[in-house]
Amino acid sequence: MRGSGTAHGSGRTLRETVLESSPILTLLNESFISTWSLVKELEELQSNQENPAHQKLAGLHLEKYSFPVEMMVCLPNGTVVHHINANYFLDITSMKPEEIESNLFSFSPTFEDPSTATYMQFLKEGLRRGLPLLQP
Repeated sequence: MRGSGTAHGSGRTLRETVLESSPILTLLNESFISTWSLVKELEELQSNQENPAHQKLAGLHLEKYSFPVEMMVCLPNGTVVHHINANYFLDITSMKPEEIESNLFSFSPTFEDPSTATYMQFLKEGLRRGLPLLQP
C-alpha cells in the first residue's frame, strides 16, 4: 500500500502528532510506503506529455485532493482506496467521543491522543479496502 499526503501546506500538525507515534510508525513501516507530494509537483507531472504513466498517477491523486492536505491510501497502480482531508480529520479529532455520529471514526482507548487513534483507524481502513484488490 502507499500512503500519501498531498499537501498544499506543510502538514506540520500531522507530522508533530500522529507521525511521532510509535504504533503508527510501526504500521506505516510494515504495510505502507509513506510519501508526501506537493500539489504543484503533481500538476507538473500531470502536464508532462513525455510520461503518460506519471500523468495518470498524478491525475488520480489530484482527483481526490482537497485543500490544504489530503491523506490518501493508494494501491501501487495509483488507485486511491481511502482518503480524508486534514481539516476534516482535525475537526473530528477535536470532538468529544459522544459528539461523533459515525462509528467510522470512534476513538480507541489504546491511544491517549484522539488524533493518533483516528489516524490508526484511517490506515487500517485503507488496508481493509486495499488488500483484497492486491490479491491475484
